[in-house]
Amino acid sequence: MDRPAQPFASVRPRRAVDAIIEQIRDRIQSNELKPGQKLPSERDLAEQLSVSRNTVREAIRMLEVSGLVTLKKGATGGAFLTNSNSAALSQNLIDGIALRQYNVKELIDVRMVLEQYIAAQACENASDEQIEELAALAQASRQAEDDVPEYEQRLDLHIEFHRKLSEMSHNGVAETLTGPLLEITRHFHLETGPTGGPETHETRQELVQALRERNPEAAKLALAKHFAALQSRLLVSHPD
Repeated sequence: MDRPAQPFASVRPRRAVDAIIEQIRDRIQSNELKPGQKLPSERDLAEQLSVSRNTVREAIRMLEVSGLVTLKKGATGGAFLTNSNSAALSQNLIDGIALRQYNVKELIDVRMVLEQYIAAQACENASDEQIEELAALAQASRQAEDDVPEYEQRLDLHIEFHRKLSEMSHNGVAETLTGPLLEITRHFHLETGPTGGPETHETRQELVQALRERNPEAAKLALAKHFAALQSRLLVSHPD
């Protein structure tokens, strides 16, 4: 079982749950605890922290809600640090949109700024092989319009194109932020149904060509055209 090098420090019962969460967060930020690592058992943590197992259980439950910890059952189960907070962040944003804390225009505006930055970085950092892989995804997405009747499968190809583009920036923060935004975009498209047009594939070809030429301004222009069309389509179904 993976355990931190040093025992956890005992805490005051009055704020024990908060103190436990703070210690675990601190160790994540310092990389002492890493994604996928299993935390000590409830009993071990309770002994190290000088608190009850119920207190430990409550702290772990709150960490699970926040998306930092995943609970697994069985003999090899326990509390594991998640590999990514994207799913939890995506759900929080989707819930916020449902409560009208955000709207479609705000989503598209943020995506455009972020992905234009990503495209510019990809012009500098992506390998030729990665660019050709993106080109293949664009071609597969275009072909799927004729060959794949299931809309969700075609949508997944659209989303994968943008995920791949984010990887090509070689910027981990930008890639992490892109994931939840794409999940929300997918959520909207599943609600509205097919709304794409030929301009989607045309602007992707322009983007791929700009990447091949290592031309960041042309890449940003292609994305601006794409997002302008996307925003006009989504606003029809989500005017608020």
